[in-house]
Amino acid sequence: MTKMMWMLPLIAITAACSKAEDQATSPTAPQTEAVTVAADAVTESSASRDEQPPGIDATVAPGVAFDYRYQFSLPEDQIAALQEAHAAQCGRLGITQCRVTGLNFIKDRDGSIDASLTFKINPAMALSFGRDATALVERADGQLETSQVSGEDKGSAIIANDKDSAAIHAELAKIAAQLKIPGLSKSVRSELVARQAELNSELRALKGARDKDVESLATTPMVFDYEVGGTIMGLNRGSTAGQGLTAASNSLAAMGAFAALVLGIVGPWALGGGLIWWLVRRLRQKKVVVGE
Repeated sequence: MTKMMWMLPLIAITAACSKAEDQATSPTAPQTEAVTVAADAVTESSASRDEQPPGIDATVAPGVAFDYRYQFSLPEDQIAALQEAHAAQCGRLGITQCRVTGLNFIKDRDGSIDASLTFKINPAMALSFGRDATALVERADGQLETSQVSGEDKGSAIIANDKDSAAIHAELAKIAAQLKIPGLSKSVRSELVARQAELNSELRALKGARDKDVESLATTPMVFDYEVGGTIMGLNRGSTAGQGLTAASNSLAAMGAFAALVLGIVGPWALGGGLIWWLVRRLRQKKVVVGE
């Protein structure tokens, strides 16, 4: 019976990816035009299967908890809109099937962007959700750079946890019976009570660990990382040539920014010094004229 309890959350993993769309029946109105365009693309996923993590059947991986990570590169001005579109994609599935658990968007002065979005999603929908999310990126002139999937055997941990809990319950029952024996010395009773408290503490720790393992089987964590990409002079920014052009462009931009900084610092002083020099010359010329 216990074994069946931890296997139930995994049975849904074998559901076909197309069921994810059937369950997305409560759309939320997008807030921007970019989100509207991207949201329509979910139903037209064209993401390449070669770039996606493998779909693992639950029958060959019972009790394994998976998590997914995707790294996307896309034009700088599309990153915030794609984060909104991916969040809307999750929202259409409903809070019981998908929820956003984290958002990060940092843009530095040099133009670099550090952005990410994290989800907790129904395991049966994880793979199709990632494919549809990739399709949104492709529609925004971006691409999937890397995709990762990892799994951890939680089923064995739950079974071992249940065995340990059963052993502790058996020992607690013995202690409870011993405590009912009349005439126990004070020292013996004190030892039994202390052991009882120790076992109850271990039992609570086991329960907390088991709850986490069960949760990891019921929901799949997914992380989307976003980086500035797209093309530069017709070359993909992720290619060697594209990276070279991007570095050259960044160097020129940095040089221009440095020149502007120097001009901003030195310019007023140079202008003031020139004005003083001009005034001094004018005064000297007037003195010469008066002397003549």
